[in-house]
Amino acid sequence: MSPEQWHNSLKVPKTTPTSKTKKSSPLALPTEFEHITIPSKNLDVSISFYTALGMQLIEHEPRHHAHFENLEHQVIFTAYYNEKRPDYEVKVYFETSDIEKIELRFRESANEISVIKDWGGKELKLTDPDGNHVILYQKLSADIVPPWHAQTNES
Repeated sequence: MSPEQWHNSLKVPKTTPTSKTKKSSPLALPTEFEHITIPSKNLDVSISFYTALGMQLIEHEPRHHAHFENLEHQVIFTAYYNEKRPDYEVKVYFETSDIEKIELRFRESANEISVIKDWGGKELKLTDPDGNHVILYQKLSADIVPPWHAQTNES
């Protein structure tokens, strides 16, 4: 079965994006975003990198996985052991209120770092030790919409 056939077999009506406010829908399934997983060749190095970003290590099984969480969010971030670099690109975005502090911390230790300030906010791009892209951004005002969000005309 093709992906399109599988999607059509779900019989889910087409939807449009909604605002971030929680709304109830008769078609909504009881799901909640739980965690993000990225590949890592060396979990100890990944633990150092992500704890430097402010993540808290909550579980570590050597040569298998490391679970992190952020005290402000309920999402678990997992680095799993994988000797081979996957043939796909991984990007993870984090919002921060102090991008300069993070930039100073990583300026000398990051594999690759760049700052972009062209959308009314600041964006800091890091590459973790395994080549995964970690993008941090800071809105400079509450009404700024990051460029990766679609602009909508809500009334």
